[in-house]
Amino acid sequence: MSQTATARAPEVLASIAQELEHAGELCDRLETLVTQLVRASRGEPLAIALHEAQTLDVLTQHLAALATFTRKLSSQAESEVYDLSDAVAGVTLGDLANRLAQVTRDGPIRAKADAGDLDLF
Repeated sequence: MSQTATARAPEVLASIAQELEHAGELCDRLETLVTQLVRASRGEPLAIALHEAQTLDVLTQHLAALATFTRKLSSQAESEVYDLSDAVAGVTLGDLANRLAQVTRDGPIRAKADAGDLDLF
């Protein structure tokens, strides 16, 4: 990597983390709308809508976890020494943490994948 690219790595990673956080905020707003629509629903479609609405919550949590991971890498980029185990350890969604650990060749960090927090409507 060139010196210019290396010097800008913390900024680029911080920017990506910020964009992920922004996307998560947009998902939160969409989740509020979907919650209102689900509450207005009646009958059998309500159960389907509730199930599908949970997807937005999972997406929001996923984006937040990726932002945490990227922000941690951003703080490490200044020293040009990356502790991927530490960055993965900050990811609270078990399945995502395990996938990131496999990609970073650290192996699974949890014996059992945690689903993370679940907010019910």
